[in-house]
Amino acid sequence: MNQKQRQELIAEKVKIKGSITSVEIADEFGISKMTVGRDLKELEARGVVQLFHGGAMYKDSNILEYPISVKSDLFVNEKKRIGQMAAEQINNGSSVFLETGTTVLHIALELTKKTECNYYTNSLLVMNHLSKVDDLSLHAIPGKYRELSSGFLGMETQSYIDHLSFDYCIIGAEAVNSEGRVSLHNEEDALTKRAVMQRSKHKILVFDRSKIDQDYLYGIGSINSFDTVVTDYLEIFDFLSNDKESVGNILVV
Repeated sequence: MNQKQRQELIAEKVKIKGSITSVEIADEFGISKMTVGRDLKELEARGVVQLFHGGAMYKDSNILEYPISVKSDLFVNEKKRIGQMAAEQINNGSSVFLETGTTVLHIALELTKKTECNYYTNSLLVMNHLSKVDDLSLHAIPGKYRELSSGFLGMETQSYIDHLSFDYCIIGAEAVNSEGRVSLHNEEDALTKRAVMQRSKHKILVFDRSKIDQDYLYGIGSINSFDTVVTDYLEIFDFLSNDKESVGNILVV
């Protein structure tokens, strides 16, 4: 099998699975990690994949932002670990705002083990799951529905949030660059997240390694805007170019 044939097979596997790790490629094709790296960089240059630390995910050049249904199938195990760690930071009897995002959904599922908490969310995914749990205090936040986020956003959402105060908010990121800037594709999504953060005593940021070294138009602050950061990216301390001391608490799962 020549290099071109191997790259085509790798591209097909990434398209089918959504994402693939460098270890999986090396094991399947019996090649070195260095060769895997060259193959993935070639596929990235062709616009086929988007690289993340330790692998690649499928990239459709016609799509700027993938829908929740696609995101839900990516990095499931990593999101579960992040969910478990993030949920451990929440005290019983707290008020918690759960923002949109598939990683936040995994946290919501873990939080059902807590007692006497009040949950607020603008995420339809979180509402659907938590609404099935008995003896749980759940509050739906109104707004304009955005399908790509599977959540309610905009001025109505912000106005509603302005009258509330939360012990914790859990925010998902779509991109974190080396300067610690946290950003999103959508302006209304970013505005809503910033409004939630302003009304929360303790802010928790969650993201998997595929969000690293990305940068989008609408920022919600820097990584040191958060009291706690939970990620599966092992090299997060080396990656950040700014002063790490300013970040409250970085937890790596």
